[in-house]
Amino acid sequence: MSNYNISTDGFDPEPVSPQPQPQQQQRRRREPEPARRKSAKGKKTVSQPGAFMRFLRDKRTHMFIGILLLLVAVYLLIVSISFFSTSEADQSKVLHHTVNELAGEPGAVENAGGPFGAYLSHLLLTEWLGLGSFFLIFYIGAIGATLVRLHKFRFWMLTFKCLILAVTTSIVIGLLTFSSGGHIFWGGHHGYYVNDFLIRTASVWGAIGVSLLLVALIVLMYLTQLTMLFVAWRRKVAARREAARRKAEQREAERRKVEESMKGSVLDAEDPDDAERHDTTDDTVVFESEEAPVEEVAETTQSVSLLDDIDNPLEQTDTDETEDPVDEGESYEREDEPKAEPEPELIIDGDDVDMSVTKPEIEQAKEIRRDVYDPTAELSRFRFPSIELLHDRESKEGSVDQQEQEENKERITKTLADYGIAISKIKATVGPTVTLYEIIPAEGVRIAKIKRLEDDIALSLAALGIRIIAPIPGKGTIGIEVPNKEPQVVSMRSIIASKKYQETRYDLPMAMGSTISNEVFIADLAKMPHLLVAGSTGMGKSVGLNAIIASLLYKKHPAELKFVLIDPKRVEFSLYSVLENHYLAKLPDEEDAIITDTTKVVTTLNSLCVEMENRYNLLRDANVRSIKEYNAKFVAKRLNPEKGHRYLPYIVVIVDEFADLIMTAGKDVEKPIARIAQMARAVGMHMIIATQRPSTNVITGVIKANFPGRIAFRVIQMVDSKTILDRSGANQLIGRGDMLFSRDGELDRVQCAFIDTDEVEAICNSIAEQPGYKCAYELPEFIPDGSEAAMGSVADRDPLFEEAARFIVTSGTASTSSLQRRYSIGYNRAGKIMDQMEAAGIVGPSQGGKPREVRVDSLTLERIIESM
Repeated sequence: MSNYNISTDGFDPEPVSPQPQPQQQQRRRREPEPARRKSAKGKKTVSQPGAFMRFLRDKRTHMFIGILLLLVAVYLLIVSISFFSTSEADQSKVLHHTVNELAGEPGAVENAGGPFGAYLSHLLLTEWLGLGSFFLIFYIGAIGATLVRLHKFRFWMLTFKCLILAVTTSIVIGLLTFSSGGHIFWGGHHGYYVNDFLIRTASVWGAIGVSLLLVALIVLMYLTQLTMLFVAWRRKVAARREAARRKAEQREAERRKVEESMKGSVLDAEDPDDAERHDTTDDTVVFESEEAPVEEVAETTQSVSLLDDIDNPLEQTDTDETEDPVDEGESYEREDEPKAEPEPELIIDGDDVDMSVTKPEIEQAKEIRRDVYDPTAELSRFRFPSIELLHDRESKEGSVDQQEQEENKERITKTLADYGIAISKIKATVGPTVTLYEIIPAEGVRIAKIKRLEDDIALSLAALGIRIIAPIPGKGTIGIEVPNKEPQVVSMRSIIASKKYQETRYDLPMAMGSTISNEVFIADLAKMPHLLVAGSTGMGKSVGLNAIIASLLYKKHPAELKFVLIDPKRVEFSLYSVLENHYLAKLPDEEDAIITDTTKVVTTLNSLCVEMENRYNLLRDANVRSIKEYNAKFVAKRLNPEKGHRYLPYIVVIVDEFADLIMTAGKDVEKPIARIAQMARAVGMHMIIATQRPSTNVITGVIKANFPGRIAFRVIQMVDSKTILDRSGANQLIGRGDMLFSRDGELDRVQCAFIDTDEVEAICNSIAEQPGYKCAYELPEFIPDGSEAAMGSVADRDPLFEEAARFIVTSGTASTSSLQRRYSIGYNRAGKIMDQMEAAGIVGPSQGGKPREVRVDSLTLERIIESM
């Protein structure tokens, strides 16, 4: 049985390993001998504080205390409600007798809770806070509900709000009922005496001011909720007005049809004098063009009912063909149907009839208007981290002065001239880390001859290492990159605050840093679609990963993006664990959202493959080809959620220390990664893998073929650079965030933006403090392929099979995670039991992340078990 911790922020149980950690074992070794000596029976005595803390952390203790608090809350609610009808008869008995004395007299009190209940209700509603005590009862029940996992409340927020509401209710109700008589103090003695003190010291107006101040505090506390209620009310009123407008338009259309049909009869009349008067079969409607204005004609024709128009075949035919009132829901379902052309409108001008056609374009726009689905509505109050959380690092202006540039130009020109290479022009572009010198060689000079002089130029400049780009793509020049003597630090704040990043339209923008020309470098992971990051230890790889994550956190809402973080080292991504309910995705019932165990890594990657297949099924059903088209269709409410459709967030999988995974798991890791890299682009799943050992047995041909985006930090050997980038250059970098970014065949040298650990922690805490989802984004269960024995062989059936089958049939919920929780077993064993039940016909096949279908009842199950 696992033990649990109590988190003061919402009572969120956190699993704790029962085995002592190495630090705890060392601490125990340092304890004095009397604390560890054995008892007379030969058993070790357990120190009282350790046993008591384990008792408090136990899940069963939480469950017991939670049920107890719920029962107490229900009891207090019953006796408090009973107080209002029985307090007049019980008050004198409670004041002058003890609970024991009243208990000895059957029927002495009328309260539903007996003598003790009468005493408690009098204490709560008279002696304490009056009606405000109901918030204390709710507080007790809310804590109990949290402990038994019925609903999750944040402890300190719940305490603060219930206390403020209880005190405010007591004081405000006490002021309103201050002068009223009766035996009930609606605000309790607290509200009465507080208002009595305020009236005596600050008059009635002071007491009113305090009450108004407290009410204003409550309004500010719930301002967001009140605003949402007001907006919902406004939308409902607007919907009613729109419905009324549509009905009015329908009636107006019906009136016009009647008018048009009657005017058509006037035009067909043989006698011109009869045009002034037209008699119908039952009712007579008179048109006098000389006396009755057009408004009177409209009022008269509007009074003709549809039942009276049935006698006219022409009118009935027109009505049947054109009249089809459709409400908003029907117009949504029929949005693909062709819209009928609007009927011509007849305008009467004196004695002449002007046949003019008008198209009600504004009305048509309103007809097709519909609300759209907002995926961020559940976390509508979410605010992106403030840019103030990032450090403002000052950059040195002019780190490479004009004199140094001229000296370098002269040395480059002299070195080339010594080898018989003449140049016609040279110019310098100063960057944060290196300075690019662009030269235009004279006619007849071969480029290969200049590239061979790389080491000679580095020697003449006394530089750490130079890199020659011959030629620069898109330019007719040759570039020589020379490291600056004082390289600058590119702060993450300057990149996030840049106009280019703030106005970017990329789906998954990665703000990496600054180029040689001091321009902000941003890449779109969604178009890449996967990224390989490699470099030697200490060259900036971890900072680069943090910069990628931070740039995505500053741009994407939790409803639009989820991370799967795989960290074999257990320390690189630990800061992001607080984002579990906002940005992280994990397997059901996993304790930690940051995957560190190799076996869980394999299961998670295979689960991502299942998620990929499920998403492709949704795209196929929606007749779209990419996640952008699918989400646009879902947002426009053109997909039915009842058929399994849902909004699909982007999923970014980041794997650190990929070489360690290859060593421990090998093909089990490489295979699902290759599948995701080959197919998952269209469904919005992208991978970033990082390693500090860029060897060919780690970065295999399959990985390189499916990861077109490459980031290379400094490596020691040229062969490592060729393994990463398929070309040299990474071995000539200077380190400290200096990197080469390769995409679509283009190679850019970028100085990676620096983001420190405390900045990452501040960003994560800023997000974690905001309301999030109830749990992390759950990935679908992965059931590994098994043999025939795993699928239900009688000889190799699991010992828990029968008990688990009865539990599944009784509960009606068939999932691997429920078996894990119920019997405290591993994922593989639970999956094997579920496969055996599927083979026996007890449950249906896997449905991704949904529970399986239970296909038998209890009687049928017993027959199946007996027949096995």
